[in-house]
Amino acid sequence: MNKEIIHYCLLIGFTVFGIFKNSLSLNPIRFHCDNYILNTYLYFILSWGIIMATNSVLKLHDVKLKDLFSGPFTILLALASIMLLFALMVVPPQLFLTKHALYITEIVLLGILLYPYYITNTSLFYHVGITTFLILLCLSTFVYLFPDIVKDSWGTYLLIALFSLIISRVVEIFITIKYPEYKTNNKAISYISIIVFSLILMYDTKKIIVNAENCYNPDYINESLSLLLDSINIFSNLFVINDI
Repeated sequence: MNKEIIHYCLLIGFTVFGIFKNSLSLNPIRFHCDNYILNTYLYFILSWGIIMATNSVLKLHDVKLKDLFSGPFTILLALASIMLLFALMVVPPQLFLTKHALYITEIVLLGILLYPYYITNTSLFYHVGITTFLILLCLSTFVYLFPDIVKDSWGTYLLIALFSLIISRVVEIFITIKYPEYKTNNKAISYISIIVFSLILMYDTKKIIVNAENCYNPDYINESLSLLLDSINIFSNLFVINDI
């Protein structure tokens, strides 16, 4: 087996062991409130481990982009990922096995969606990954040290900013189709996206702190997915900026 895949499998194995040791109660199997923040980040690490293992396996088998992203399959892949995200939001943590089956499937799909970044420029993929990790570490540490900096009122403004970004991206796609040369000069939205998702990351981190203090019916999968989606958006926009 490829050494890279072995490394990611070991990471997944150690993370799963940590989850079983710190996150779960048995009879019935369920999440408990102890080590709330640690458990959230264990699932976050597990998610990235599965994403990286997925990319490594695809590369090992020399899967071409045209095999994954051609015709209606691309749209179906994106729709399946969105539907699974909504399903994970509504499925309660008490349905433990069902929730984890949906979670693993969703993370694998996210890994496939990130595969174009990985296969086109692997060295840049790792470089941007390290940069994203450092941003995550710095912003999270800042929020844990100064939680009162992040206000509940941020939520409304961040939601407006997020919808504005989505609309901007849709407009950008149509402009790029009509004017292909625009594609070489469209990094402004990526810079704004990094700022917005960095603020969302801080807001989600503050929510984790609050939920840890008032723990009731913990759901570490949903908590970690918020951080994961924030980091993926920061990562993808950093990649676009640096992919010259």
